[in-house]
Amino acid sequence: MKLNYSFLYIIPIALVLIADNMFIELTAPQNPAGMAGNLSLILKGTAGISFLYSLVYFKRMSSYMRVAFALTTLYVFALTFESKYFYNSFMVYPHVFQKILLYYNVFFIYTFYKGNYYLKFSHVVYFILLGFILNVLIINPDALSISSFTNHHRGVWSSSIYMLVLPFFYFITKYFYKGGIYSLFMAFFTLFSIFFFQHRTVWVTTSVMIAIYYLLIRFKAQKKINYIQKLTPVVTVILALGIISSAFLFSQHPEIIEKVQESFSDIENYDSQGTGGWRMTQIKSYLPFIQDNFVFGMRFEGFELPIQFYRDDIDAPVFEDGNGHFFHSFYLEIFFYLGLVGMILFLIPTLYAIVKGLRMKGLTTNQIILFTFVCSGFIFGLSYVVPPFYYAGIGWCIAALETEKVQRTSYLQDFAYRMHQKRMTHLVI
Repeated sequence: MKLNYSFLYIIPIALVLIADNMFIELTAPQNPAGMAGNLSLILKGTAGISFLYSLVYFKRMSSYMRVAFALTTLYVFALTFESKYFYNSFMVYPHVFQKILLYYNVFFIYTFYKGNYYLKFSHVVYFILLGFILNVLIINPDALSISSFTNHHRGVWSSSIYMLVLPFFYFITKYFYKGGIYSLFMAFFTLFSIFFFQHRTVWVTTSVMIAIYYLLIRFKAQKKINYIQKLTPVVTVILALGIISSAFLFSQHPEIIEKVQESFSDIENYDSQGTGGWRMTQIKSYLPFIQDNFVFGMRFEGFELPIQFYRDDIDAPVFEDGNGHFFHSFYLEIFFYLGLVGMILFLIPTLYAIVKGLRMKGLTTNQIILFTFVCSGFIFGLSYVVPPFYYAGIGWCIAALETEKVQRTSYLQDFAYRMHQKRMTHLVI
């Protein structure tokens, strides 16, 4: 009897995924304070595990990643020394430390899968979908209605919807290369979910990702796709759904069209309409402090700085003092707390993944999806702080780029490879 235990290899990346609000809400559905406490506990736990594991298996890293890990660790030690020297505490404000400690998710996921590259993409996809479905059905069932859509009650967090881009590209890739109604249906399901929950930043991010994905499939994929044959059913389904929607749903609920038009108008006028204007006000509030502390950021002084972002209607801070500053832009947060140095530390592994992918003559489908995901963070980060699982995606992408091979040169090598995979993912009992 054989027991397939390959699903166990999802555990490291699952430790990072569960730090997303989609999973955290399931642990404390009626207790926001408890949810915040669980999030803090998970982030601290994964940061400690990530650092220790990466340190123990430091030799697994490529020379470039070793330099990136060493520089990040040097910065953390400098931040710890500053905290001890000025505040007599090794970690006076965990909120500030968290901004740099999240970087260790890159090295943890990279190091683990560099030495144990047996993770199945499908396991990650279904883990994400399970969390999404449970969250919607248990925590946010009221979001599944036309009134919620038209009233802009999104329910599910932006980072959680952003996470759905991985299942979307997994299923659309599976459909392109293997066909199947199920894969096509799941691709439409995830894409519709991204659209329905109305996070406009995720709309834009997904659109950019589709463009990048197409270029990679067109010029980097090992196997070419017959686009006419594969896209004909897709176009047919879209046209059929459009006709049915126009005939029944939109005729009964014209406010849906109005809401969609309003959302696209907000995207076009991002600096003055919707939440875009709100974000621009926040940027202007903190820009002077960033300019004065551009290289190293404000660090602990930033935490102590009173909230600079005020609501015009009541002339009061948007957030409460004493809890740190909560930004709606990754770039704003990093430059405020960590400065140019912190941004460079983020870019070292991220640009390494992008440059390495571009230099490779060919990419596997897994590499293409992960490469596209890494690129997407630069768009998503304009309006939101990139979530912890994005850092895991960087590490996973680098491990895939350094480990997966586009093609094996002979039948014997292919046979040996498959036998090795079979031995590593099955236990004879």
